[in-house]
Amino acid sequence: MVSDKLRLIRADLDLTQDKMAELIGISKKTLVQVEKGRQTLGFTAAGLTAVLFRKSEIVQAMFGESVLEILDLVSGKRRSGAWYKTMGGKVWWTEMQRSGGFCLQKHVLTGHFRIIDEDHFLHYYSMDPSEAHKRLRELAEDGGAQEGL
Repeated sequence: MVSDKLRLIRADLDLTQDKMAELIGISKKTLVQVEKGRQTLGFTAAGLTAVLFRKSEIVQAMFGESVLEILDLVSGKRRSGAWYKTMGGKVWWTEMQRSGGFCLQKHVLTGHFRIIDEDHFLHYYSMDPSEAHKRLRELAEDGGAQEGL
């Protein structure tokens, strides 16, 4: 997603290609290829772009306030089956379904899905609604004992 919007992010921030490439640690040639849709950013450059420019309107439209959450999930940071404690989602999340002590929520801006437990610890994050519902069933059945996404 970041690769697809890189040109918009850069233009929104009024950065030159040289400056943008320097900030995210890629060559200008690579940046041009990404902006033309011929190449995609690697995980590190995409993650760094999302984090560095997380307050830009373009990144906010893609991820809302969830950039750091998403990177934590993708990078594999978690403890005891849960990723970390959330605020519960009273503002930016709509409850979709509850089952076995878990709650499936949908982000009101980005459409991302997540599953939190009764103590607001995050257990799953996805863009795919069918996968999110499947994972909710799995978590409810085994009480959150599974570690894998």
